[in-house]
Amino acid sequence: MKQILAVAVLVALAFATSGTERVLAQDNEKTKVAGKMQCPKPEVVGTAEAGDQAGHTLTLEKNTCTWSTAMEMVGEKSKDGTYVAFSEKSPSRASTRGTYVGNMENGDKFYLRFDWAVVKDGKPKSVIESVKGTWAFTGGTGKLERIRGKGTYTATEDETGGVVNMEGEYAVPAAAPKKTTAQKRN
Repeated sequence: MKQILAVAVLVALAFATSGTERVLAQDNEKTKVAGKMQCPKPEVVGTAEAGDQAGHTLTLEKNTCTWSTAMEMVGEKSKDGTYVAFSEKSPSRASTRGTYVGNMENGDKFYLRFDWAVVKDGKPKSVIESVKGTWAFTGGTGKLERIRGKGTYTATEDETGGVVNMEGEYAVPAAAPKKTTAQKRN
């Protein structure tokens, strides 16, 4: 009887372990993703001089962009989204950090944070022609609720707006199985 119970326990552990390994393997699988956004000139919510040196400004801006080449994730395509960003500019340096909320064609959303910094040549310019930055998913809704991943982007800008090319990788881990009443008691 003890041997049968021991074999049953070993078989149960083998199934539990193999399922866990499958879930872990799925969680670690990353899928490449890339896309291209078109953005008009951003709305400046507010700008202030820092006051420590001429030309040192802090700006809060908001913009809505459309995907001219959609990012495809879990069988769905991105269509548009809005970002809010904080920018700091001086004659020698510029940086931006923000949050983007993307909309998928099926209504799901994804959230990501982004940032970039560049050393400028010191010449006054109204725009920085190109930047390279990083981004990372911070969450989502629907099929993208548990999304994670990161990547890089390049952006070019002129007086009318800009183009953002993004690439990276993502994974959407499976939801943890719900515990049964018997499992909750143990």
